[in-house]
Amino acid sequence: MKRDPFEPFIDLEERPDIVAEFNIEPGWRFALARRALFAELDALSHLNHTTFLRYFEDARIGYMMHHGLTAPAPDSTGCVLARLDADYKQPVFFDERLVVTVRAAKIGNTSILLEYGAWSAEKGLTCQSTSLLVMVVTVTGEKERISDAMRASIADFEGREF
Repeated sequence: MKRDPFEPFIDLEERPDIVAEFNIEPGWRFALARRALFAELDALSHLNHTTFLRYFEDARIGYMMHHGLTAPAPDSTGCVLARLDADYKQPVFFDERLVVTVRAAKIGNTSILLEYGAWSAEKGLTCQSTSLLVMVVTVTGEKERISDAMRASIADFEGREF
């Protein structure tokens, strides 16, 4: 069996120590660990703003694959990023450890609104973001309804209905 590169994620329900150390607010469960690398810094010696977006992308793809999104293929269902915003709270510096979180905020017929956070042990929330994903048929780009299985998986994981 081929190992999924986005697994295992950190299940924050099972790691209250991480929640406490990184001052993660309640309501977050799916997380990835990251460390600010030298190559990710900008001229001001802090994490470049685009790096947060790449971290959130890693979390987004891991989260979606955890809930049934298949690996990209011409005949598969995929998701396109329709909207993205970010609110940068505090700078992150070289070698700083982060926990990156993602959760579903809303599920529509063909779209999912996701929320993200990047948490530092020293500072708490350093960046937050939202994105709107639209499910599409990869080869045609036509919108596709979110499957009942994906919807149920997310609802079960998040512990609420959408």
